[in-house]
Amino acid sequence: MTTTIGLHEQYALVPPLEFKSGMNSHWTKTLQMPSSPALRDLWKAMGETFERSIINAINESDTRWKVLQPPTGSGKTEGACLYSAMQAKRNADTQGIRKPVGVLLVTRLTNQADGLVSRINELAGINAAIAHHSKKQTSAEDIHSSDVLVVTHQAFVNAAENLGASSWARLVEWKGGHRLLTIVDEALANVVEENKVTLENVQLVLGCIPFEVAKAFPDQLRTLEELKSILLHRASNCDEDGEGSAASLMWSDKMGLSASCEQNMRPLREAMRRVAYDRLIGKDDNRERVRIASRIDSTLEDAQAIAERWAYYARVGKVHSLNSSALLVPHGVPGAVVLDATASQNFLWELFQGRASIEPVRSGARNYANVTLHVARAKGIGKTSMEKSFTPRYTRLLQALEASLSADRSVFVCVHKQHEHMAESFEHRFSRLSVGHWGAVDGRNDWKDHDVAVLFGLPYRDMIWPTNMFFALQGVQSDAWLKAPTWQGHNDVRSVMQQRQLSVSIIQAINRVKCRKVVDEYGGCDPADIFVVLPSDKLGDAVLEDIRADMPEINVVPWAFELDGEKVRRPRKGSAHEALVTFMRNRRPGEITMTAVQRELGLKPKGLEKLRSALKDASHATSKALRELDVEYITFGRGRGAKSSLVKHQAA
Repeated sequence: MTTTIGLHEQYALVPPLEFKSGMNSHWTKTLQMPSSPALRDLWKAMGETFERSIINAINESDTRWKVLQPPTGSGKTEGACLYSAMQAKRNADTQGIRKPVGVLLVTRLTNQADGLVSRINELAGINAAIAHHSKKQTSAEDIHSSDVLVVTHQAFVNAAENLGASSWARLVEWKGGHRLLTIVDEALANVVEENKVTLENVQLVLGCIPFEVAKAFPDQLRTLEELKSILLHRASNCDEDGEGSAASLMWSDKMGLSASCEQNMRPLREAMRRVAYDRLIGKDDNRERVRIASRIDSTLEDAQAIAERWAYYARVGKVHSLNSSALLVPHGVPGAVVLDATASQNFLWELFQGRASIEPVRSGARNYANVTLHVARAKGIGKTSMEKSFTPRYTRLLQALEASLSADRSVFVCVHKQHEHMAESFEHRFSRLSVGHWGAVDGRNDWKDHDVAVLFGLPYRDMIWPTNMFFALQGVQSDAWLKAPTWQGHNDVRSVMQQRQLSVSIIQAINRVKCRKVVDEYGGCDPADIFVVLPSDKLGDAVLEDIRADMPEINVVPWAFELDGEKVRRPRKGSAHEALVTFMRNRRPGEITMTAVQRELGLKPKGLEKLRSALKDASHATSKALRELDVEYITFGRGRGAKSSLVKHQAA
């Protein structure tokens, strides 16, 4: 193994102390924020971890992922950008003398990738970084010549699923050889592929296969019929109270199905893409054809994965399903460092045993003494329960907030996705009220100037999610484990995984507002108020303890908010345009009538007519915003019999 000193002579490595000094200068002079000994120690640890990962990649040793937990507001993303910029600059300054070090930087969203490229190039003073994602198909030549390549989590997972394939080589091969450092900003949310085949979906597929197609693909049809038979058998043995519906392993490898079953669904998928599904249901509607085709194709894709691997049966509510999962990213990704602000709560890293190591960092970089967490307790705060009574509950919430907060406050509200447009449609008296939804807030800076965060309704996950995660990372387990899922001293590891994931989501959402920014040398922040309704049981207690652990010195006070009670009325906004754009952004492709839009937005007849007038005007801001989402306003007929709809042609 080559020594570190020798490698500094051979490679353009950035010394950790130089990075620490550069980060301190960038933090205090460019960003104009106060530094502290704890922050400087943290930045030194970041530099050391980056350097060690590069050296391990050079020596092809210790391929474990290094997981760093810089707390929110301690320069995690800025540090990744500065290190990448310093590395690119060092490559240029030592060209011909030392071997260059290429960097692959992975972030969540396409717009974040573009922003990181701009930041890196600005800090480096040269065009050293480039982005490559679904909205920016960068040329192979530009990727090959760039010191720093920035991609999204999804692009990274798609390529890393097959190490050594051309898609992976395109990311890691450049003019300097192999990229030796991979920085992943925030934990990968899509590291595990989950596959599900429900009884309803497999019956739909079988009902839509034309005779000629069925005749051409008998083996694939036999596989689908067997999956249906298995699900029907299990469903018929379940009563209304759930007896007989316990999760159970169906097979541990593909030999669990009949040996005659052919699992390759690709030829059948290609044949089914030519089927006119709309004609099968007596329509001539291309949009309906696309909608059904997408559902059938994804079902066939999941059926193949389940038939090829292992599968277990589960029932959630009235839905019977066969499930499987797989780890998409092999642990051998070279030089991987993950920057995860909630690593201590993220159970993923415990399941990654032997393949990831959480690196120690000095505590004390952050202090949340200026943050007040207002906690109410209630039952029925999951997606299904909230959906039944969101409007009356949300009107009560706004009334309670207005009684507690002055009108000059800026409020960020996090709700379930299907309620985002509804939350935007009500009048309020705050200077600003912005809305986001669970699953689309982690790591974002959109609400960093807000001084209030409200978490209304929580993102629970059913038992299929932790089972899939555990099987993908720890291997297939037995029926005994499904009945009593013990692991590493946990009597019910699935419940622990659910609780910890809930804590991660909540802590991420809290840290979207002003409390994320350091304003003094003690790691403090400007005053902020957080309002949350937690479960009124031990799950709520555990989540609260996790918040206290991740946000030291936070002030926790009771919040006398009653989720359900006397009905409160509140007017809607005069304009429903913003809510409509949000509603269509969150919808899947397909058609929705304006009558349904009126119902969703709570519009009166006059409000609906005003909205229709705006949609007819191609130059109106709402029409333009909808076009960016590939949403079209269409009208059928004339006069009183005319009907209008909005059509979303593709996912935005």
